Amino acid sequence: MALYGIYGKHATEVCPWNNIDTARRLKALAESDLASTAREHNIRAILGQYHSALEHTFLWVVEAEDPHGVQDFCVATGIAAINELKIVPLITFQEGVIPGLKKIHNL
Repeated sequence: MALYGIYGKHATEVCPWNNIDTARRLKALAESDLASTAREHNIRAILGQYHSALEHTFLWVVEAEDPHGVQDFCVATGIAAINELKIVPLITFQEGVIPGLKKIHNL
């Protein structure tokens, strides 16, 4: 299993604050069994969901088998229909810094 960040952003016109259709879709998603949908796409856990409403952006952090399952999850939930998405593999600070410094500077 690996960590992935789902970075999303949408246009002001489709923001749920400005668009009733989007608002209804997101309300339904928020009230759904999101964890079950995640498991159907080989996502073990949704570790965080962070949103910046006025910037129309979000970051969800998930633990999944591969990015293709994360992509399928985004389509199945409908978040791909109203957001531009980027799925990025993540590592912790410790996982990235120590090996990187050791390799670059022999520390």
